[in-house]
Amino acid sequence: MRIASRTHYVDRVYVDRFDSVARYALRPYDDLRSLPLMPGGSRSVFGQDGIVAGTERGERFLFWPMGIASAGAMRQWGHQATAFVGRRHFDDADLLEKRFVLDLK
Repeated sequence: MRIASRTHYVDRVYVDRFDSVARYALRPYDDLRSLPLMPGGSRSVFGQDGIVAGTERGERFLFWPMGIASAGAMRQWGHQATAFVGRRHFDDADLLEKRFVLDLK
């Protein structure tokens, strides 16, 4: 499978003509925190900062001055970028209820 840069859209799907085909299955999200290594041991797909290495996107250069490290990169659940230069945004569970009133007239 070929994935387009920047958009991550599926660009092309190739079919190999080999007898052995890799089989993929859905696994629990928590399995990504401890993937087995071939020589033994295990490693997380997430780095110490909660970011998946190699998933950087171009907008990181635009948002870096605002204090967002590696904006657009894939992140571990709970490590979303919610702070702009130390000011917290988007992490309030009751944000919509505090700011908006539902009018049922």
